[in-house]
Amino acid sequence: MKPTQLIFTAIVIVLVSCKGKDNRETQQAETKISDSTKNYLPVADFIREDMRRVDSFASGILKRTSINGKRDSAYIQLDAFNKIAAQFLPADLDSPGFQEKFSESSVVDQSTHLLNFIYSARDAGKTLHKVIIYIAPGPVTDKVDLVYMEKEFIQGDTLVQQKFTWKMKHFFYILTFRRPKTGNPSTMMDKIIWEPQEFHED
Repeated sequence: MKPTQLIFTAIVIVLVSCKGKDNRETQQAETKISDSTKNYLPVADFIREDMRRVDSFASGILKRTSINGKRDSAYIQLDAFNKIAAQFLPADLDSPGFQEKFSESSVVDQSTHLLNFIYSARDAGKTLHKVIIYIAPGPVTDKVDLVYMEKEFIQGDTLVQQKFTWKMKHFFYILTFRRPKTGNPSTMMDKIIWEPQEFHED
């Protein structure tokens, strides 16, 4: 091969290599932009909107409590409702770092045909470690059907695990398991209902 051909070949190789590198860098940049602009669902806003509906339209609010199987029920005022409902609004949901602290995945539930958006804490030590939004697809607009959350923390010598379920326009309930190092475990459920059709006993 002549020297001029060698030089030409070398130039072509360098150009192709640079182009490939530029393409890879562009793809990486596009991936980063896509990740940084990804919008998570506004979980807290969904809850607040339903709280406003209760404030505006609820004719009665029924609280059912079950502690280790023993049940009680009573009607409560709006301020008591808001205080209990606030447990569905942990600071992590409003934090600007929500996208950094939680990963997002989605799946279609074949049995319910609901679209599930699943948010899992990247740090296993977080109190709030899972949030799931269940969305019912519609012909015109999709509707949030249910919000589910899981929390876990230590209180004194007791492991506390909580499961939160909010059924839009109907009710919510909080299931709390307490497992002390010494003594007996306990289970408590508070169910708050504002849809009259749900007032009947389970």
